[in-house]
Amino acid sequence: MSISRIVRKGFALLNASGDPIYGDIRYSISTPKVPVVIICHSFMAFKDWGFFPYAAEKLAEAGFVSIVFNFSHNGVIDHGNRITDLTKFEQNTFHLELSDLGSVLDAVSRGEIGAHWIDVERVALLGHSRGGGISIVKTASDERVRALVTWSAISTFDRWTDHQKARWRSLGYLPLAKDSTTSPLCLGLKLLDDYEQHASELSIVDAARSISIPWLLLHGKADVTVQPHEAETLYRASNNATTDLMLLDSVGHLYNAASPNEDHYRSFNIILHRTTDWLHRHLSQ
Repeated sequence: MSISRIVRKGFALLNASGDPIYGDIRYSISTPKVPVVIICHSFMAFKDWGFFPYAAEKLAEAGFVSIVFNFSHNGVIDHGNRITDLTKFEQNTFHLELSDLGSVLDAVSRGEIGAHWIDVERVALLGHSRGGGISIVKTASDERVRALVTWSAISTFDRWTDHQKARWRSLGYLPLAKDSTTSPLCLGLKLLDDYEQHASELSIVDAARSISIPWLLLHGKADVTVQPHEAETLYRASNNATTDLMLLDSVGHLYNAASPNEDHYRSFNIILHRTTDWLHRHLSQ
């Protein structure tokens, strides 16, 4: 059986503040007007990091249009493959990421991305880790999203101790490594202010309570970065009639897929298979 040719095209668009968002769209030339899956990358990642390109390619091969993009303040310049813009990274906020995702949804809805290939009535979000949290909050407020998949999603954006927050305010920033020569990346005060001033609006659990569309929660039982109890918290808050929780044995936060050399995507292919099967069921005509 022949495999449909997958086309990959880069795109750039501006968010509401005029900042550029760079992304890639992938689709099969033999299947126009199909559902689109918009992928939201995790913290300290980007569209070309780790398993995201592979996931986007496999989703396209499975009959979807896939879109993976860089959040405007993730620190990656243009279509680069490293975090080099330390200033933008430090200025990032949760609301900026929500706005960026809204800009991608707007571009899809208006036909600015994938007009001939995308069925705009069948839009799914897929988010990993913090990108999962962003996807949950956005889904709760945007009727254009018809299905949601989260991989290793966080259940709260508040991930710092009181001591870390006090140091953050004292310094005016929070370094991500004890030694700046190891990593010069810092979180700016805007991020902390954004959460503390809008904690209710940014509550992932509250957003989960209001989601009524189909939602697939996938989480590795061996995840020590975002522990499985966070998935269980989200599931308990969700509408269990429309939410599926899958806790997976023997995989952690990155599903053995930070690079193809870990296990040649054997574990990750299971994640993808379950995801694509579920999406086909819930985004069928």
